[in-house]
Amino acid sequence: MRPYRIAAELDTMFNEKHLSGIGVLNFVGASHTVLNDEFTCFSLLYQAVHGEDDIHRMLNPNDNAQMIKDFNEMYNNK
Repeated sequence: MRPYRIAAELDTMFNEKHLSGIGVLNFVGASHTVLNDEFTCFSLLYQAVHGEDDIHRMLNPNDNAQMIKDFNEMYNNK
């Protein structure tokens, strides 16, 4: 049951979440392959949907400076 719990935990981390520069991830499906009695593989498949904000961030070189500034503010406030 452990592999299923790990896959479920990963799904709660990624499904319908917005990742900067990637977009919103939507769960598409999963598969598993049994290699032998001891090993099995799981694959989780997600579709990344880019939003307007993601496209503008990727195309705007000034955002790199803003990202560094935001990171420094967050890091220094902790």
